[in-house]
Amino acid sequence: MFQDLATHPLVAGAVYSFIAAMTPGPNNLMLLSSGMTFGLRRTLPHMFGVAGGFLVLMTVVIVGVGALLNALPAVRWALLIAGSSFMAYLAYRTMTASTDLEHKKASRPLTFLEASAFQAINPKGWGYALSYTAMIAGLSETGEIGWMLGIGAVAVSLSPSAFSSLTWVSLGQLMSRLIDNPRRIRVINVALGLSLFLMIPLMFLGELQDILGLPG
Repeated sequence: MFQDLATHPLVAGAVYSFIAAMTPGPNNLMLLSSGMTFGLRRTLPHMFGVAGGFLVLMTVVIVGVGALLNALPAVRWALLIAGSSFMAYLAYRTMTASTDLEHKKASRPLTFLEASAFQAINPKGWGYALSYTAMIAGLSETGEIGWMLGIGAVAVSLSPSAFSSLTWVSLGQLMSRLIDNPRRIRVINVALGLSLFLMIPLMFLGELQDILGLPG
């Protein structure tokens, strides 16, 4: 019974989604930085944008766009380049975020639309969606994702994502309250920005491994 439960597509999907959602990635690092700089309330549109964009991303992958991407490497490269370029901009924005209270009030976090749009070119998001749907299909009895299983798969993947967003933003807000030294906050912002930059070559390396069929 427990073995059957553990291999049920939605149970396995929930475990996989939770692990993937909680690990550091572009969204989580940006939410952490936004929580530090602007707090939870002002970051809510950013959080909802991530959820909305991710919902659309998962839906289009499940209905078949993922298979199209696997068949067209040029499109995957275009998404990777666009996503990496935007990540570089966000990394620079994070590194140069002001630690001065007056400048914080004048600046703003990502809007709902900006955060939603980023999901369309977020390389980690696409990689997760493709691997997640492949796993769900592989564990299903028919080897395919029907519409009911598809709805369940999207719902299961959204819950850990929402929890992760809230956790990372709250962590950022807590850090800003505990670390009230502008110089230390600057160091943390630079470290977060550099982490985003370092993800870019790693994503290109991962894409090359997929194309060449090399082990990860």
